[in-house]
Amino acid sequence: MFKKELLIICFLALIADIKLFAQKDSSKIEFDASIRERFELWDGMNKKNYGDDNPEAIGSLDDKTLYQRIIAGFVFHPTTSIDISAHLQDSRTFGWSLRNAEYPDLFKVKAKNTQEPYYIMNPNEEFFEIHDLYMEYRNLIKNLTLTIGRQKISYGDHRVFGPGKWGNTGRWTWDAIKISYKNGSNFIDILGGGTKIHDPEKISIPFIKTEFWGGGLYAHYEWEKVVDIEPFYALKNEGSSDYARTLNFTRHWVGIRLFNNNFYHFVYDITVNKEFGNENNKTIDAYGILAKFGYQFNFLPAKPILSIRESYASGGTVGNKIKTFDPAYGSRDSYYGRMNIVKWSNIDDYEILLDMFPVKNMKIEMNYHWFYVPVPDDVTLLGTMKLQTGKQHLGNEFDIFASYQVLKQLQIVTVFGYFMPGDIQPINNHDAKNATWFAFQLLYKFK
Repeated sequence: MFKKELLIICFLALIADIKLFAQKDSSKIEFDASIRERFELWDGMNKKNYGDDNPEAIGSLDDKTLYQRIIAGFVFHPTTSIDISAHLQDSRTFGWSLRNAEYPDLFKVKAKNTQEPYYIMNPNEEFFEIHDLYMEYRNLIKNLTLTIGRQKISYGDHRVFGPGKWGNTGRWTWDAIKISYKNGSNFIDILGGGTKIHDPEKISIPFIKTEFWGGGLYAHYEWEKVVDIEPFYALKNEGSSDYARTLNFTRHWVGIRLFNNNFYHFVYDITVNKEFGNENNKTIDAYGILAKFGYQFNFLPAKPILSIRESYASGGTVGNKIKTFDPAYGSRDSYYGRMNIVKWSNIDDYEILLDMFPVKNMKIEMNYHWFYVPVPDDVTLLGTMKLQTGKQHLGNEFDIFASYQVLKQLQIVTVFGYFMPGDIQPINNHDAKNATWFAFQLLYKFK
């Protein structure tokens, strides 16, 4: 605890020193902050338990939780081509039945039936953490930018490299070196480094105790307003944290995304992603694909876009081959059901989507999902959900998501989710019941 307090004192002292310097030239530094407050109502599930109302089961099935995330710091501009960014993040929960104080071992990542070694990946609690700490050097040579340090990295639709910002701590944060070449709207990025853990009790020092080491390449090219082309490559190895460094795997992903959000009012988005490598002397041979097609009815009120989409990822193990697709460093919240029951791994997700734009700065999304598990053998979700023998239908989910940028500084978000189990085995000796979720969020940013 002393180390954490010392780091905070040093951070505040640094701000004070820079603030004195900024008084001489106020254009050199920008202070900024964001405050996010989100209230959630759950009925029938939590992140570790679906439908088990046994008094000894993990957590409550009807949480009423307030999530709070504060990010504050500065960006220093010593020259017109250099930015130095430093921000702290504090993520807390109030009323959450799975909070660290109640279940300190719940989010430990470790080998089965062991106590140590381990690292912690808490999705909602992280006290006084380093959010970012990096230097960006633009036009190192023409069109080339170099960024070194702790940073958020995301590309495209966030399925391969995503920030995972909906989670209160933020799933993916990189301690990395990134080289970016940009010419107009086209670019190519190359990066390498590690991803940080999320331990509520310890500050994660950049480049120390990573969950994964890895990196990759991501590019974007617009061709004649017909198609946007995004080839990518990703690499993931075991990290340096306790337990993580005892693992033994090398995973590679290579693929391409082709899309256009307005091709004569038509919408299409196709991604093909091949995964290969090895883990514990087994060969990895897996893939993930998605396809979306839609049309925007500009002549109707709210200019709705009606689309269909399928997201598929292989699963299972065949002999000495691992067929289960791992979604690299991708986000999940907005794609495979807002309730985060599944991810892009051993899943076949059919969707109908309706996007509407009723007024300026407002968007409403409505999605209906049919979830199937291609290889259901030995699959357990949320600790309790198992499919009946010979069945693949996990269930259906309906989501409504609405966002409204009220002011330049203020955004309001509301979400509702409703999940209906499919061919699920009885949970605690009774049939699996439906689950619901509601969220209301305020996000305020200022400089």
